[in-house]
Amino acid sequence: MRNRVDCDRRPNSGAMREMCARCWNRIPVLCLSLALVGWGLESNLWAQGPKAGTRLEARIVDDASGEPLAARVAVTNPDGKFVEIDRRHEHVQYLGKRWCYVDGSFALTIPEGGVQLEILRGFETRPLSATVAGNASGKSLQKTFRLRRWIDMRRQGYSSGDIHAHLPVPKEAHFQMRAEDLGALTLLHVADPENPIATNKCFTGRLDASSTPDCEIYVGQEVQDWQMGHLNMMGLTRLIPGYPCAGGTLEYWTSRPHWDLMRALRGAREQNGTVFWPHMSSLPGAECPIALALGLLDGIELITWNDPTQLPNHWSPWLNSGMSQAEFPVLRGVDLYYLYLNAGLRVPIAAGTDKFGEEIPLGSNRVYAKVQGPATYASWLAAVKAGKGFVTNGPILEFETDGAEAGDVVEFHGAKRIKARVTARSILPFTTLEIVLNGDPVGHKTLPIPKNAPKDGLYSMEVKTTVELTHSGWLAARVVDHPDLRNRILPRDVSVFAHTDPIYFLQDGRKVREEASIAYLCKYVKGVLHWLDTNPHFTNEEDRREARRAAEEALRFYESL
Repeated sequence: MRNRVDCDRRPNSGAMREMCARCWNRIPVLCLSLALVGWGLESNLWAQGPKAGTRLEARIVDDASGEPLAARVAVTNPDGKFVEIDRRHEHVQYLGKRWCYVDGSFALTIPEGGVQLEILRGFETRPLSATVAGNASGKSLQKTFRLRRWIDMRRQGYSSGDIHAHLPVPKEAHFQMRAEDLGALTLLHVADPENPIATNKCFTGRLDASSTPDCEIYVGQEVQDWQMGHLNMMGLTRLIPGYPCAGGTLEYWTSRPHWDLMRALRGAREQNGTVFWPHMSSLPGAECPIALALGLLDGIELITWNDPTQLPNHWSPWLNSGMSQAEFPVLRGVDLYYLYLNAGLRVPIAAGTDKFGEEIPLGSNRVYAKVQGPATYASWLAAVKAGKGFVTNGPILEFETDGAEAGDVVEFHGAKRIKARVTARSILPFTTLEIVLNGDPVGHKTLPIPKNAPKDGLYSMEVKTTVELTHSGWLAARVVDHPDLRNRILPRDVSVFAHTDPIYFLQDGRKVREEASIAYLCKYVKGVLHWLDTNPHFTNEEDRREARRAAEEALRFYESL
């Protein structure tokens, strides 16, 4: 199905649902989307029934300033069915409900049984719920709903952004960004001749014209190979040629010749572009540790499609390694990330939604970064690349150790005693807050949801700890889901999660060095070499030879640590 739509027009949502099926692990999402389409049609038929009832004309404003605010609204009747509001508007699925994007005001006819209204606007504003009674009088009712911000991260020097989305096109994305209180957005051109997306027509090599000072958009490029991995390339002035479609084999979906990613990585470097590894927790990819070893990768997306605390969907690097699971076990995304840090690599983290349609809101996975100067797309991306923030799908983290913050490097001699503190506050419920040293918890608190009850709309925890350092290490803080207290309320069965970039503590300037992590990464690269020696089908032989040369260079790097 083709979707040829200009950048300032609405994309074909049906085509986007079809695009979501490009990966076998997204087939359940497609089925859910089709079910939701049917449910939405039923709901709309209900909503388009008799118009007798109370007429509600509503405004949404900032409680402090009184200024109108864009937001999203879910309206349900007493039976829990979706009630449509007036006029054209975009929709999104979230927390089991269908939400309407509105720009400061909305109107609807309330049935006799009344409705339940819910209003959301990003992570820094308290959710608002209200019940509006209905009657048969047909009289008009005016209401103003005042949203209260519980924290202002911009005033603290942070900008938030979604580093990875594909839709909607920039003009529509800008409005949704305002409704989600999102400052920066990377939309990605992705080559697929069978299912071209509207955003592909929007690449300009510069900030998109739809941008405003508070909401800036840049269209970048995603290169895909289902074995080697994917690349999220930002800040490009021109598209990287030579990748006309996704490469590689994906069970139940596609089988194409492979691409080597090294050409794209070096091409992005020539443009001074920034490259992050997309959805690392879903698709670790064969070339991720290789790109990191060669200094061609600026960081990883820790939250995109999958839950970082669960095993990835794509096991290709392990299945094709020539080693058993006992010798080379599959790791969760968060644990693989810790291996890189424990091998002495400084790897910033980011987050995005990989949004292709109505199945997830923009910015529901986002990265906050502490910027230098005004908050712009460029300053946000530079801060993300410098590892100056945290990733989250809800909780806001405040983390410091003796005055040092995420991304800082602190050198010391002998031993060092560190006091660390983290506070997590969230409009979504969470169970566990931790401080980790080289991946191991050194400060921990777990509270079941009934005990961690919200106060004034916020869930909150604090952890303090003292750490004795006798060698180089890194400290970070995280919100995770306790394994015995499953709290999977978010799209794609993801738990509430947040993680800071590390603070690095280097004894006498020496890097962090953990033998077991280095040994594992050596096995990872040896597994890639084993697979390459089985002569898999590449688009051209030079790609396979270059992939092998890069893997050999990466193995020498890890063996020399």
